[in-house]
Amino acid sequence: MDMAYFGTVNYAIYQTPIGYKCYTCSATGVKLWRQYQTFLEHQDLLCASCAAKEQNIDISTMNIQGLYQSELLQLTDQIGWYVPAIPTEQGDTFWGYFSIPQAGCLWWQNLPNKL
Repeated sequence: MDMAYFGTVNYAIYQTPIGYKCYTCSATGVKLWRQYQTFLEHQDLLCASCAAKEQNIDISTMNIQGLYQSELLQLTDQIGWYVPAIPTEQGDTFWGYFSIPQAGCLWWQNLPNKL
């Protein structure tokens, strides 16, 4: 993954930056997930469908906000070891899972799913 292609991200506009695409199927303009606790240079972004397939997880209950009912019967946005890929506004990296600002969460939640 080369974040140099991203450029800035405007959270007020629900559009994805250049280069924000699924590593497996090349889907763009949709929510993407990234590996949890993985160096930026080793990140492969995946759409919901590809992440679920790789992690062998059923996400058929996923709602428009990117939440689905896990096997523990809780709503979650994590697909196995994948967490929402929310770029910083500068487009130079991704927010840590527990430090995403509200505007970034809303930006990601308002992108469409690819199931």
